[in-house]
Amino acid sequence: MIRGLYTAASGMLLGLRQQDVLAGNMANASTVGYKAEASSQSAFGAILASSIGDGLSPVPGGDQRVIGTFGTGAFIDRTRIVMAQGADRPTGSPLDIMVRGEGFLVERTPDGIRYTRDGHMTRNDQNILVNSHGGEVLDTDGNAITVDTDNVRIKSNGAIYRLVPTEVTLQDGTTSRENQEQLIASLQVVLVPLPALIRAGDSQFAVPDGTETTPADFTNGTTNIVQGTLEEANVGVNDTATDMFSLARVFSASQKVFSTINETLQMAVHEIGR
Repeated sequence: MIRGLYTAASGMLLGLRQQDVLAGNMANASTVGYKAEASSQSAFGAILASSIGDGLSPVPGGDQRVIGTFGTGAFIDRTRIVMAQGADRPTGSPLDIMVRGEGFLVERTPDGIRYTRDGHMTRNDQNILVNSHGGEVLDTDGNAITVDTDNVRIKSNGAIYRLVPTEVTLQDGTTSRENQEQLIASLQVVLVPLPALIRAGDSQFAVPDGTETTPADFTNGTTNIVQGTLEEANVGVNDTATDMFSLARVFSASQKVFSTINETLQMAVHEIGR
């Protein structure tokens, strides 16, 4: 019966931890580039149960019959990051981008290199391209990107071009004003081994020292950049709310079992002992 208390208590603790994971997802449902977390659970080791009866045995009551095994509760084994693509949010801002498919943008922060799917970029006082965390967005050479205008075109391979209005003479002798493209830099987009990702913010990730990253391949269609669009969090609000209600019921059931066993033990101590 004592084991029943631990089983019920582990169920309550499991529910609380799962609620924490879901609450974190719900709180970041509107965070650009946020990747949801999912928890997996494992059972504690099972215990072999047997009964003692009055079978044929030299010692009365010494005959044991194996009943089976029973578990002693469960616990959060680990949490994993769900890398499903979030929905598109068109903004029309020329410096907003979305990474569609695989890959992370690379940024330099005071705490070191970080990887993110948050493509909400602006220019700081030094005209350096930064994202919403304030981190400097890096190019393929690992340098900060200086952009002195918002009149830019960002292509699907991450190349950033300045659009320079230029007068062009047409064949009939008239002139026309057209935008000429001048390459500024190319965004660094890399593939990171998912098991190495360590959450370092709402939509930022770090990796252990020595982790190797691979440049994203823009030629095979698995990764491309979309200008003027942001990636929404990949959190299903309705599903998450449903899961939270279900966990609340499981927690309530475990709490009731715990209370029942506790009352039974109190009765055994006070009534039967008396």
